[in-house]
Amino acid sequence: MDVDVDEMSRAAWGKSWPYATPPTHWAPLWRHLDETADVAGLLVDEWLADDIRRLLTDATGADLADARRLVRFLAGVHDVGKASPAFACQVALLSDRMRAVGLRTSPATLNERTALRHEIAGAAALERWLATRTSLAPRMRRRLTAVVAGHHGAYASFSAVRDAPNRDHLIGDAPWLALQDALVDRAAARAGITPAWPGWDLLRLPGPAAMLLTGVVVMADWIASADTSFPLDPVDVVAEPAPVTTSPSPRSLRAWRRLQLSPRWTAPASHDDPAATFAARFPGVAGALHPVQRAVVDTARTMPAPGLLVVEAPMGSGKTEAALLAAEVLAHRTGAGGVFVALPTQATTDAMYGRVRDWLTRVPAGDAAQHSLALVHGKAALNDDATGLPPLRVVNLHDKPEGSDGRYVVPAADLWMRGRKRTALASFVVGTIDQVLFASLMARHVMMRQLALASKVVVIDEVHAADTYMGTYLERAVEWLGACGTPVVLLSATLPAARRAELYGAYETGRRLRLGLDVDDVDTSALDGDIGYPAVVATGADGPCVVRFADVPTTAQVQVSRLDDDLDALGDLLAEALRDGGCAAVIRNTVARAQEAARYLETRFGPDVVTVAHAQFLATDRRANDLRLLAELGRDGARPALRIVVGTQVLEQSLDIDVDLMVTDLAPVDLVLQRVGRLHRHRRPDRPAPVAAPRCYVTGADWTRHVPQPVRGSVFVYGRYALLASAAVLGPHLDGEPVRLPHDIARLVQAAYAPGTPAPTGWEEAWATAAVQAEHDEAGRRKRAGDFLLSPPSGNDLYGASVAGVGDVDEDSPQGQACVREGTDSIEVVVVQRSAGGADRVPDWAPGGGTALPFPHVPLEDDVARLLGRCTLRLPARMTLRAGSFDRVVRQLEDERFDGWDASPLLKGQLGLVLDDSRCARLDGFDLHYDQQYGLTATPVEASP
Repeated sequence: MDVDVDEMSRAAWGKSWPYATPPTHWAPLWRHLDETADVAGLLVDEWLADDIRRLLTDATGADLADARRLVRFLAGVHDVGKASPAFACQVALLSDRMRAVGLRTSPATLNERTALRHEIAGAAALERWLATRTSLAPRMRRRLTAVVAGHHGAYASFSAVRDAPNRDHLIGDAPWLALQDALVDRAAARAGITPAWPGWDLLRLPGPAAMLLTGVVVMADWIASADTSFPLDPVDVVAEPAPVTTSPSPRSLRAWRRLQLSPRWTAPASHDDPAATFAARFPGVAGALHPVQRAVVDTARTMPAPGLLVVEAPMGSGKTEAALLAAEVLAHRTGAGGVFVALPTQATTDAMYGRVRDWLTRVPAGDAAQHSLALVHGKAALNDDATGLPPLRVVNLHDKPEGSDGRYVVPAADLWMRGRKRTALASFVVGTIDQVLFASLMARHVMMRQLALASKVVVIDEVHAADTYMGTYLERAVEWLGACGTPVVLLSATLPAARRAELYGAYETGRRLRLGLDVDDVDTSALDGDIGYPAVVATGADGPCVVRFADVPTTAQVQVSRLDDDLDALGDLLAEALRDGGCAAVIRNTVARAQEAARYLETRFGPDVVTVAHAQFLATDRRANDLRLLAELGRDGARPALRIVVGTQVLEQSLDIDVDLMVTDLAPVDLVLQRVGRLHRHRRPDRPAPVAAPRCYVTGADWTRHVPQPVRGSVFVYGRYALLASAAVLGPHLDGEPVRLPHDIARLVQAAYAPGTPAPTGWEEAWATAAVQAEHDEAGRRKRAGDFLLSPPSGNDLYGASVAGVGDVDEDSPQGQACVREGTDSIEVVVVQRSAGGADRVPDWAPGGGTALPFPHVPLEDDVARLLGRCTLRLPARMTLRAGSFDRVVRQLEDERFDGWDASPLLKGQLGLVLDDSRCARLDGFDLHYDQQYGLTATPVEASP
């Protein structure tokens, strides 16, 4: 029968509502494609950062106008695969309308429709159009069609696209193909592209540009799919296709104005006087610009940009302030549209958020006063500072939004950028390092994570906290950022030379790929060994540029001594050292050891003296504990006459506290030094005489043996070799030679981590055995990390980049955490208390305690969900690191599935831990008990009394 392409275009449907019943509303496919293209063009015009626009321009080989044409074209064809029997047959009423104009389906179509997803059908349709309408080579056609194939978040293998035309009952016969071609023709005409377009011959579109281009198409599709902005038509209304024009439709422009998307940020011009800029941005920071801070800013102004900047400087030396000033400079030089600050934990992230917000309020405003700021982690909705931001309102240039005097940026919340896959698209973001690691994980919508990072200056603080497993993802993420032309700033107290070289090499490899240089010619030899301390390393024209500092003053001399791993010895030491009062920290490598020490010390000094800090407290209790510690031991704290803080690694990375005396378990030497950074951290002339000089005692090992024997828990956490290496390099200091800060930091770290370091005399056998085991463990971690690692950036297309990936996982879910952290942080659970009668409630001791919860399948009210959201904690790592234990624990927790929680964004996907009225539970062979003083205690059943 004769077919009319115009009639088919009118009948082809793209969206319907409701989904599970006969539709009452629909959207014609032509209009959804038009509107997605319009939004994509507006994103390029008004939102996309200049550095990404430049990358896309380079990828098209012409100018921004041609880059915009390509973006609009691909957005305009992204859903053309919906013009196929496999998609259209899903809604009978709309399918019948299409059948009436000649678009037939076969009986087999409905049964087999899942064998051809519409994004694959769309890629096949675009491949056919490009092959018949243009002279593009197959290799370049694949680069373009991969964008369409990946617009639902995953890049399938090309074989799926290649085989699609063989399934004519799914992709369609001649009338269907004619409709597909007509829709692509329309998208090309609206984009200002013809088969003879000169831009076809200039296209390059390497992998990084294609990844970000996919991200822009996905974002445009999300916006154009919102029926609040783009309402559907009644199902009986069949609109005529709008005339073809290269301008956005009036409907698209109205929707864009209602969207109120955060405008593009343009960084202020760098100032010639860094000291004056520092004083203006950070008025609350005492003192002048440090030499390291000045060097960081100066280097950012002179280094090749975009590039990598690595800052190694002592704890408390103002690296964060230097990084933010450098980010301003690099953003101005490269056109980055914001700043992303990543930290190792939610606790450090929350602490950093306020500092970034305060800095932003002192950054000069440009064309727009309001810019979006977001806190990104699973508990961000519980941060009152973040949730209290005013909503972003796009205003005219000369208007002043509420709270603005027109001179400085006003941080605001972009209401569209809510939800775990959108929040990081804000202009300014403070988040956990997981957000960066997920940009190199083969997970669904990786292109959105890449887009969120690539458009900013990325600052990663405490980068030394990434272990080998995490470091594998971090290196790949940094390589992609280099390939995207994203400036990156890495901050650390100090880095082992190998890790420094790996990160520099990864970024440089990506950078060279972007510039078309030899990626096999990356020389990092200038970073070997001890490069001096402090140090600033930057991308150089012919290799890494290292800024060294002469005549660095000694800030402290710390006496380091051994202490027997005996609770009585610990108690006696503290009793003597604190006889005139003072504040001490006892840092253990495991929660169990911290709890044991705290219970003992409470019997010696009383419950009012001892405070416990670790990660296995209820979130609300941990927050209260942290605030109390900061109020007492922070820079301006009201210090008690006597305080003993017993904690774990949270004290080395989460809290800016200052203690008079420290006792620490033996740990890798860089972490020991990080802990020492909390000792006499602030100037205090009134410390009691016995603790007037900084002194650190190292325990957690049997020092009576010729080769020190670390305790079992420490070996489990860090490995034996790292602990022996730490004991070896600290040996002279443990024998009486003070540790000079900052001079000895780099020397000790490099000596401990240098490959082939000789064993101390008499340690050879134990040293060699531990070294072999360490090498084996490191190789295993890298191999396991590589299972789901995104392929390196390349000049090839992106087909297959998501094959064998992890699917759609949330970085804050147990499964997501296990992907990038190897389960080292264990599983986070939401604690619920259940009475003997079976009624559930918010835990009695938490805010809102006793609030009744509905049946597990019933959604929660928002205020109740927020109460429960503060009742999370992490299970002990030892519960989930045995063979098969992670899956068993998850399965047992899922037996108490709270399906109603999925209706709350704060609790969706969370696992519940049910405690009885005695605050106890049994889980996978462990008896659990919660106590507000000591946190969660996990005892193996066979060891329970």
